Amino acid sequence: MSVSITIDNAVKRFGKDTIINGLSLDIRPGEFFTLLGPSGCGKTTLLRMIIGFNTIEGGVFKIGEQIINDIPTNKRNIGMVFQNYAVFPHMNVFDNVAFGLKNRKMPKREIEKKVDNILKVVKIDHLKDRMPAKLSGGQQQRVALARAIVIEPQVLLMDEPLSNLDAKLRVEMRNAIKNIQKEIGITTVYVTHDQEEALAVSDRIAVMNGGVIQQIDVPSRIYQRPANRFVSHFIGLSNFLQVTIRQEADGRHIRFEGCDYDVLLEPLREEAKDGEKALCAVRPEEFVIHTDGTKGIPATIRSAVFLGTATHYFLSTAEGHEIEAIQDSEAWEILPEGREVTLSVKASKINLFDENGERSFIVREEER
Repeated sequence: MSVSITIDNAVKRFGKDTIINGLSLDIRPGEFFTLLGPSGCGKTTLLRMIIGFNTIEGGVFKIGEQIINDIPTNKRNIGMVFQNYAVFPHMNVFDNVAFGLKNRKMPKREIEKKVDNILKVVKIDHLKDRMPAKLSGGQQQRVALARAIVIEPQVLLMDEPLSNLDAKLRVEMRNAIKNIQKEIGITTVYVTHDQEEALAVSDRIAVMNGGVIQQIDVPSRIYQRPANRFVSHFIGLSNFLQVTIRQEADGRHIRFEGCDYDVLLEPLREEAKDGEKALCAVRPEEFVIHTDGTKGIPATIRSAVFLGTATHYFLSTAEGHEIEAIQDSEAWEILPEGREVTLSVKASKINLFDENGERSFIVREEER
């Protein structure tokens, strides 16, 4: 049966440095929950606090209803998959996976049955007699995954498990890990700095920075409705433009700095007042490039990169801002360097933050 993980006011210090100060979160039973953020943001530190590799200076950690703060690591019934696989080089696949079961003094016949079953789940049963030196990186990662889950832990923790694989293998393994986790139904906490990876595998994502959770949400809302400038910048790519909020007869508009272009942007939060400066975040695919004089932000094409189904344009505005825009490729035309264009925005897609980028002015659909 899947269990929840509850962290209440966690504190972690290394000497005089406080890395995490008062962090709280709830992870649901059976959830694939990802801690995402740049290097040094505290995500691996938090993971190591859950498993017991790091001490806990404050707060309460619970798995299900059990407080685990003072339980030794080997008594926490948690599986761990490391970045470097940690596969034993002197043992074949079968013995690597059986290691934890043998330590628990399980009968030989039961060990054989459990190992054979889990090797089938991770799709390496045909390799059970092979030594690690003769396995690919992806196969070694499957061994590590099988070894972690064969002991039937309450929780599975994974720390940057795909970072040592090449791009193609990363995609293959992230799909495999998600499918295996879904099949087994184990509560999983996954650490990565790779945004695409997090979006692909997670039920929910916690974006971290400086030991603080910036936003927790499902992948689509993390991408489409980021809570602040940091999340918008870290997840994918955003262009940031200064705007002014204007109250008009039909609602609140935003007017882009340095040009006569505005768009209706409703609904906005009450604190988005008339005349207030704000920061507009526009992802490259949320621009539309016009060559016919359509009203928009004046810009000049600096360069273009053809990517098959889309063309990635790099532009400069009259205000000196550098902008990136992605458009569906038109086989008969790629706009040349130096071409004067205008840029309109897809108003329903863009995001609006206060002038400092600390909070969103957008009322999200689920709040309406």
